[in-house]
Amino acid sequence: MRFEEDQSTHYFADVILPLALPKAYTYQLTEEEAQQLKPGFRVAVPFGKQKIYTAIITKLHRIAPQTYLPKPIATVLDVAPSITQSQLDFWAWLSSYYMCTLGEVMRAALPAALLLESESRIVCEEIDASVLAQLTDMEYIVYEALQKQTLSLGEIEKITDKKRVMPLATSLIGKGAAKIYQKIEEKFKPKKARFVRLSDQFLSDSALEALFDKLKRAPQQSAVVLKLLSQNPKKADWFAFTQLTSFFEGKSAPIKSLIDKGVLEESYQEISRKLYRQKETQTEEKSLSVAQQQSLSAIEEAFTKKPVVLFEGVTSSGKTEVYIEFIQKQLEQQKQVLYLVPEIALTPQIVERLLARFGTQVLVYHSRFSIHERVEVWQKILDPMAKGQVIVGARSAVLLPFQNLGLVVVDEEHENSYKQFDPAPRYHARDSVIFLAQLLKAKVLLGSATPSIETAENVRSKKYGWVQLSERYGGTALPQIQLVNLKEAQRKKQMNGVFSRELQEAIGATLKEKKQVILFQNRRGYAPVLECTSCGYAPQCTQCDVTLTYHQTHNQLRCHYCSYHIALPHQCHACGMPTLTTKGVGTQQIEEQVKLLFPEVKVGRMDWDSTRGKWGFDRIIEAFEKEEIQILVGTQMVVKGLDFKNVLLVGVIQADQALNFPDFRAHERSYQMLCQVAGRSGRSDQKGRVLIQTYQPEHPILKQVVEHDFEGLFENQKKERMEYRYPPYYRMIRITFKCRQYERINQAADWFYNVLSQAYQGTLLGPVFPPVARVRNQYHKQLLLKIDHQLASATVKKILHKTSVSFQAVAQYRSVRINFDVDPY
Repeated sequence: MRFEEDQSTHYFADVILPLALPKAYTYQLTEEEAQQLKPGFRVAVPFGKQKIYTAIITKLHRIAPQTYLPKPIATVLDVAPSITQSQLDFWAWLSSYYMCTLGEVMRAALPAALLLESESRIVCEEIDASVLAQLTDMEYIVYEALQKQTLSLGEIEKITDKKRVMPLATSLIGKGAAKIYQKIEEKFKPKKARFVRLSDQFLSDSALEALFDKLKRAPQQSAVVLKLLSQNPKKADWFAFTQLTSFFEGKSAPIKSLIDKGVLEESYQEISRKLYRQKETQTEEKSLSVAQQQSLSAIEEAFTKKPVVLFEGVTSSGKTEVYIEFIQKQLEQQKQVLYLVPEIALTPQIVERLLARFGTQVLVYHSRFSIHERVEVWQKILDPMAKGQVIVGARSAVLLPFQNLGLVVVDEEHENSYKQFDPAPRYHARDSVIFLAQLLKAKVLLGSATPSIETAENVRSKKYGWVQLSERYGGTALPQIQLVNLKEAQRKKQMNGVFSRELQEAIGATLKEKKQVILFQNRRGYAPVLECTSCGYAPQCTQCDVTLTYHQTHNQLRCHYCSYHIALPHQCHACGMPTLTTKGVGTQQIEEQVKLLFPEVKVGRMDWDSTRGKWGFDRIIEAFEKEEIQILVGTQMVVKGLDFKNVLLVGVIQADQALNFPDFRAHERSYQMLCQVAGRSGRSDQKGRVLIQTYQPEHPILKQVVEHDFEGLFENQKKERMEYRYPPYYRMIRITFKCRQYERINQAADWFYNVLSQAYQGTLLGPVFPPVARVRNQYHKQLLLKIDHQLASATVKKILHKTSVSFQAVAQYRSVRINFDVDPY
């Protein structure tokens, strides 16, 4: 290992800690450690008075720090680096571009099982009677418990029923009745399973014959040996214990008897965890149509000129099949392929299709997996011996330790789910992966039927390559989209709950044809507001400035920001009258109304509440594919690229909510969402139908959706955004202040604005409170900074950083947290 040297004879390592610290810290190494370690190794290091953290080595050198005495590292956690050098370079870019610390990037990137932190344990010390007499009642209770076992601070909280127990522990330590130490242990535990095989002494035919003679009076044991031989022709191979018991109705006694007699040997061996569900039916392999084959050739040609290509294909045009063909070519070159999807809900269908083609080369990575499963995937991708892998994942998959990345597919690239909002790093997976691909010399294929305005601008300015596929697979026509005027329907009394007569009749007709229906409403829960009709009071969250949403399943009012919840009240908290009624419509209420209108039909619901758990999405999607569910009610999860062949009708319950959202991207997102939800209809031989219920049938965006006019949308948006200085023609940085005190946050935001406006002459909007001004008892206030493309964003970030350092030096503002969100859209 080469070291940066000075006159010092000591060895040092710079490390990143998983904390929001502004710089790396230096630790001292022994000569032996210095020879063993290199950048990317995990080490446990002491930090602060008592704590031990996992740190990542970024640099080895012999230059001692000038301002503090470096501590030695506690222990080395790896035998080989867990982080690649290209990952460290990528982390540095993320930290710089998205204005966060390297520690925050590290905490987001590493699976929690690789991030060891020590736990403070309190242990009892022997004391004499005079000290014992000085203990308070609470101290004595804790001291008694400590005599039986060591305790963590959390366990002391439970014993004393107090939230702040550190002063109590400090007092015990001060009196000599206890001492504190740090316990650190590995979180990742490889999964082990029990295996059995025939002992070596019974491998010969004569020994087996003698064994069966001995087992004549034990027919079940004899059957176990026969089954083992029939399933295991080589005789000496290990066989899973659970698989063997499954042949004997789960009975394990005969197998255990054979182990006790020495006939079978047993062993506990590491096995891989289950990362996807095995399907009973396999997906049929499709051959490419002429149009798809032409698109494949065009993409290959475009990649010779540009490293990033947009593949714009209408819904149901078969973009996934083209991706698969392209992935096949990368795997033949032993390359890794990253397949990004915007939602975890999309992974089951994609994984099923990739498994059918590529088998065990497919890996899956997302936040619904346990910490152990994520570590297993991490280690498989890091393995230098691994040849050719397809990694399917949501946005966090861009942070994996790729060794030989050849291609990145960003499916549904327009989706705002690729943007991380909290906590830091607030990165956009699509934009970040383009930089990562450039770092690793890989290609990026962006796919969408409704590209984002940023990508549309990049292809029109020749920054990206551009391939279009304008016909659906199999020649199916695009669905017929019809607008239903809710004002007219209500005036003519043609509404039944939230359903217009047209939509209700269309659902009935579709069900008669033995086809399926998707109903879309982008609001979960039963109703967004519970209101008293006597006094107008609506129950509010105690910690956030929002009304509570009614969830019928648990008969609760719940806050969607902090999860605060109360039981459904039977009378108004303000006036005491029993006149409470719900306002607005959520997916649970639509599900209930559909069951009343069509009682004989099986209805499913797909939203965040109904898909908790690792296989939550898979079960609902599988049931809908098998036609066990006829009508699926869902939020935006149902619109993101899912492929259901038997869906003939899609109903949008209320389109106006998205159109009127106070955001500069509201019209773009409404167009994308409605086109995508329409694209779920008529994906086989029949032409689909889409009914969009709205109070604004004359709205220009809805007309563009009906006519599939993306070009018209793009031109309108371009004109508006250039005029009002919005992306992609201007860059934006949002500065958010958070504080529990209302007056303090106002003063702090004004101070920051005044100092910043002296150094930055560009557009600065605010400070203002956002629509939800208080979340988890913290007030939020925001500043919006716009950057002209002629001005280097790095220069603006330096000004912001300098202002932030000055701000944090003001004593009265130390309680105010500040964060930066670069490209907050």
